[in-house]
Amino acid sequence: MISIRDIIRGWNRFFFEPISPLPMAVYRILLGLLVLANQLLLLPDVMTWFSDRGALSFATARRVSGGSGLNVFNFLPHGDAMVWIVFVLSCFAAISLAAGFFTRTSAFLTFLFFVTLDHRNPMILNSGDTFLRLGTFFVMFSHAGRALSVDEWRRRKRGEKSATAYPPWAMRVLQVQLSFVYFYAFIWKISGTMWMSGTAVYYTSRLFEFWRFPVPYVFEHFWTIKLWTWGTLLIEFALGTLVWIKELRYAVLLAGILLHIGIDYSMNIPLFGFIMASAYVTFVDPADLERWLAPVIRKARLEGLGPARS
Repeated sequence: MISIRDIIRGWNRFFFEPISPLPMAVYRILLGLLVLANQLLLLPDVMTWFSDRGALSFATARRVSGGSGLNVFNFLPHGDAMVWIVFVLSCFAAISLAAGFFTRTSAFLTFLFFVTLDHRNPMILNSGDTFLRLGTFFVMFSHAGRALSVDEWRRRKRGEKSATAYPPWAMRVLQVQLSFVYFYAFIWKISGTMWMSGTAVYYTSRLFEFWRFPVPYVFEHFWTIKLWTWGTLLIEFALGTLVWIKELRYAVLLAGILLHIGIDYSMNIPLFGFIMASAYVTFVDPADLERWLAPVIRKARLEGLGPARS
């Protein structure tokens, strides 16, 4: 039998029982670097995508779906200079986030500038961009700056003592969001016939505009196409559900990484696999993460970057 009190205790333990800030600190670093990489990929085409002389004028962008949201450009003079200022500031904010320098402020600014550019031209987005926005939003409310950060180094220099554990609710919400993304993708796929029949990958592999590297055998034989199609369904289902089972977690995460490697190799969707897989680190047990990153952690402690010893 389970009581309401048991449910409340479990809820509070899941969201608020303090844990090491290390997983979110590592995710913060990866997130900042990925936002920066995303911006660098856009750099040659900044004027094409975001200026009034480009593909989508400011007025038109506000009328299309997704173009009327939070946008700093609504409060700035229009012009190429403002586009470049916002774009460059987004890069500096991402660098500051990765370094953990004024972490919450950097996360807020990264979120603000990234969302601004997304709403300035929503026609060039993919789901990876959406998850980057979510990541920067959740990091704002986390203790990601309490380890492997300039902020932690500054606290140590001031002689302040850091706790070894913090409430993980922001990380938990991010984990739930990640699981929901995969579970929703699974539900959406099984609602049609192509994925259930095992033929969906045949059609997706014929989207020539997305080709990256050739995978001749996999997409040319019925049994490999079915294996890839049903394997994708199984992995997405596992990432939405089975990843919460401790004994299965690392196997599920490894399967997810292999899935994204396959997608990234065969389809040109810039950074998508890296963006999704980077959030897997939040599912890694802090003790395991500290063991795997032992040389980095030791160096960080010597330099005063944390995390604090438990």
